[in-house]
Amino acid sequence: MPDFGFVGAAYEAPSIYQDAQECINFYPEIDPTKPQGDRGIIALYPTPGLETLAILPNQQEVRGIRTLSGGTQVVVVCGDFVFVMESNYTPKLIGQLNTLTGLVGIVDNGVNVYIVDETYRYCWFISNPSAATFTGSISSTTLTVTSVLSGTIAVGQAIFGEDVQQNTVITALGTGTGGVGTYTVSDSQTVTSTTINSTAAPAIVTASISGTTMTVTAVTSGTLKIGQTIEGSGVTDGTIITAFGTGSGGAGTYTVSASQTVSSTTIYALNWTVLPANDGAFEGGGTVDITDNYFVYNKPDSQLWAASDLLSPITDPLSFASKDGSPDDLVSIIVDRREVYLLGEMSSEVWINSGAVPFPFTRIPGTSTQQGIAAQYSMSRMGNSFAYVSKNNRGEAMVVRMNGYFPERISTHAVETTLVNQNVSNAIAWTYQLEGHEVYVVTFPSIGTNGLTWAYDNTTGLWHKWLYRNNQNEFERHRGNCCAFFNQQVLVGDYENGKIYQLSRNYYTDDGQPIRRIRRAPHITSDLQRQYFHELQIQFQPGVGLSTGQGDDPQAMLRWSNDGGSTWSNEYWTTIGKQGKYLNRAIWRRLGFSRDKVFEVSVSDPVKAVIISANLKAEAGEN
Repeated sequence: MPDFGFVGAAYEAPSIYQDAQECINFYPEIDPTKPQGDRGIIALYPTPGLETLAILPNQQEVRGIRTLSGGTQVVVVCGDFVFVMESNYTPKLIGQLNTLTGLVGIVDNGVNVYIVDETYRYCWFISNPSAATFTGSISSTTLTVTSVLSGTIAVGQAIFGEDVQQNTVITALGTGTGGVGTYTVSDSQTVTSTTINSTAAPAIVTASISGTTMTVTAVTSGTLKIGQTIEGSGVTDGTIITAFGTGSGGAGTYTVSASQTVSSTTIYALNWTVLPANDGAFEGGGTVDITDNYFVYNKPDSQLWAASDLLSPITDPLSFASKDGSPDDLVSIIVDRREVYLLGEMSSEVWINSGAVPFPFTRIPGTSTQQGIAAQYSMSRMGNSFAYVSKNNRGEAMVVRMNGYFPERISTHAVETTLVNQNVSNAIAWTYQLEGHEVYVVTFPSIGTNGLTWAYDNTTGLWHKWLYRNNQNEFERHRGNCCAFFNQQVLVGDYENGKIYQLSRNYYTDDGQPIRRIRRAPHITSDLQRQYFHELQIQFQPGVGLSTGQGDDPQAMLRWSNDGGSTWSNEYWTTIGKQGKYLNRAIWRRLGFSRDKVFEVSVSDPVKAVIISANLKAEAGEN
C-alpha cells in the first residue's frame, strides 16, 4: 500500500471518524514536476525555528514591528517603549507610549513614523538618534546619574525610562558633565533608580509664545518641523508645532497646539510626539495605514476615520468621514492598491483618494460587502491582497482572503471547527515569506488553555498548525506576535518577553526549546473489514543526525489507534539515521490488526526531519 495518504495537511473533521489528520510543526510542500501518483509529490518539511537576535531591555510584550522606508532601520514597540534598531540590532529608545499592552499599528511615510494604540496616536521624526543609556533617579528637577552604560549625557537630550514623565529634557549640567553626577531636568517628578535612555533634541531655539503663536528669535541648533513637541520653562506639557507661519524651520512665527503665554526662553524641539487630543476630529486610533502620503486611521468603537495632512502627522479637524454604507462600527483599515478598505463589524466598503477637500477620500460605488472582520489585528497582507478572520450578521470565524472587492473563504471545516463557540475577537495575524512559501499566520490567544496558532500556506493552499512546546511538554500558541522583513532576515517579536527572533528553516528549535512535530495520517479502512498490518516504513530524509548532543541519533516515535482515533497505543521508537547514514530506513513491524487504523508519527529531535513518503504492508483478514 504505497503512499496511502500518510503525507498531507492538517484536517481534523468535526467527527474524527470522518477524518482525524494532524499536521503540527510540519508544512506540506508540493513538487509540481512529478506525475500524479508518484512517490513524494507532497513532502512534509519542518516549520521554521527561532533564534534570538535582540532582547529589548524592558522584556515585555513586543506589540508591533515595522521596517522603515529605505530598509536601514526597524521600529519596535515593546511594552510602553519604542525602539529603533539598525543592522547590528542594538536597540535605541526613541519614545514612550501611554499604554503598556496590546498590539499597535505602525506605518511610515519616509519622514515620520506614525503609531496608534487605540487610545492615542504618536509620531517620531525618522532620525539616527545618538543615545546615552545610564542608571539614574530623579528628585524634583534633579537627575542623579550613578552609572553610565553607554554614550554621553548632554544638555538638550530628552530622557525616557520607567516612570519618567513624557517630554522630560536635560536643561543644565550640575556636577555631571556627560557621565556620573547631577543634572537639571525640565519637569519636576520623583523617579526611583532605574535605567534611563536619552536622545538629543533635533532643534534648540530661543522663543516666546503668545496665544497659539510661537515667535522664534534665535536658533541654537537644528531645524523646527511641523508635528514636533516643544519643551521649555513655562511651556504647557504636550504642546506641538501644528503649522508654519513666517518661519519654516528657523527664525519666525509658528502655530502651536495649546494657547499659552511664555516669555522668551530656551525651547527644545523633540522628535517624539504624543499627538494632542485637539489634533484632528478625535484623539485615538485603532488601526493605521498610508496611501498617497496620507496617514489614515480609525476611531475605535465608532464609524469614524480620518486622514492626516499630506506628508504630515497633523490632521485637519475637518479631515474625517464615516463608514456610512452600513450602520455597524468600523473595526480595521488597510490600504491595498491605493484604495482604503474599511472593514466593519458586519460589513465592508472601499474608498479612494478623489482629491476632495478637506477630506480627500470618496467611497467607490459597488464595493460594499456583507462581510466584516471579527478581530481588528487578524488582518495581514498576503499575496496581492490580504486575509482576515471574518464576521457577519449570520456568524463568524471563517478565514477569508480579499479577492478584488469581495472576500473568498480560504479556511477549511477543520480550521473552522477549532474556532466554533470560541473567543476569536483578539486573534492576531502576520505573514512571512521564506523559500517561496508565503504563510499567513493567525493566532487565537483565548482558545484552549494555551492558545492556538494556524498557518495557511498561500503557495500550496494548505493549512498546518504551528505550535510551541513548553517545559510541561504541552502545546501552546506560537511565540510570534508580529513580524517584519529586515536586513535580509524575517524578524518575529515575542508576545511576552521582549525577544526579537530570526525566523529560519535552518533552525530546528524555538530559541533552544525542542520543537515537537506530529503527522497523523488518514484512516486506513476497507469497508470496516479486519486488516492485518505487517510493516510501516516512513521515508525520512536520512543521515541528518547531529555530531553530538540531542539529535545525534534522531528518533521517530510511532503510535496508532485501532478504533479510528479514540484511543492510542504506546509510542514505539526507531532511528531516522545518524549523521551520514544515508541508507537508513525507519521501519516498524508487527503492527497488529484493526478495522479502522490511524497512524501517528512524531519527532522532537532538533534535526531536519523531512518526510517524503510512507509505505504500508497489510493484508485483509476474514471478517
